[in-house]
Amino acid sequence: MSQNSETKAKYGSIFLGNPKNLEKDGYDSTGGNVDYDPAFECTGGSTDPADKQCPFQLQSDDAMGHGLTGWEGRLLHMNLPSYRDPLCPRTLKYLFTKAKRPFDIRVRVLQQNVPSEDPGCLEEYCKMMEDLRRENGGGGTTAQGGPEGDECPHADQVFIHAIHAKDAAGPTYARGLLGADIRKAYDENVLSPQDFCLSTDSHMDFEPEWDQRMVEMWDQAENEYAVLSTYVADVAQLGVNLNGVHEVPH
Repeated sequence: MSQNSETKAKYGSIFLGNPKNLEKDGYDSTGGNVDYDPAFECTGGSTDPADKQCPFQLQSDDAMGHGLTGWEGRLLHMNLPSYRDPLCPRTLKYLFTKAKRPFDIRVRVLQQNVPSEDPGCLEEYCKMMEDLRRENGGGGTTAQGGPEGDECPHADQVFIHAIHAKDAAGPTYARGLLGADIRKAYDENVLSPQDFCLSTDSHMDFEPEWDQRMVEMWDQAENEYAVLSTYVADVAQLGVNLNGVHEVPH
C-alpha cells in the first residue's frame, strides 16, 4: 500500500495497529503506519472504470446548488462553551476581526456565569469593538472595529445560551447543550447540511483569515465527512511551523 511521496504528503498515513498485538490475535496484517490514498475507498461493483464511485467525495446532486469546494453560500457555525471565562469576549473579538468572511460566521456561546459577578461575553465584546473603533479613528471594516454608527458589529450573529454556573456539569455536558442548539437550528432550517461547524474553546486566538484557511484544509481532505481536529498550540506559537507542520490555524 506504499504510495509515492506526493500522495503521502497530501493524505498522511493510517495506523493499522500494533504489529505484535495483531500477530498475537491472529490477524494477517503487518500493522503499523501505511500511506493513505483515498482511491482505496472507491468502488463500483465491477471491473469497469466507468463504474468507479467515491462516496467520500461531494457530488453535485448532493451539494444543494453550492460548489463542490469553497464556502460560497455556506455559513460557518461555531460553538463556544464558556465557564466563567473572562477571555470569552476577546475570543469573539479575535474570531471576527481576523476572519476573511466575518459576515458568514454564526457563534453559539454556552455562557456558564454567575450573573452578579461575571461580565457577559457579548456585552464585553461590544465594549472591545467600541474601543477598537476609537483606536482607528471611527472604525471602518470589522478589523477596525466596524463601521461608525454600528454599536456592536456582528452582535446579531452571536447567540448566547446562558445557564447559571452552579448548573454547569463539565465540558462534555456544555458541548452537548450546544450540540442540541445546533440540532434545533437545523430543524428550524437556520443551518444547512452544506454549512460548516466548528467547536472550540472560549479562550482562543486566531490567525489572519483563519476561516478561509480552515475551509481550504477541509477541501484538501476531499471527503465530505472529514473532521479536522487538533490539539492547539500556545498562542505565542501562532503562525509558527511546529515539528515540520503548521497546526490547524486557530
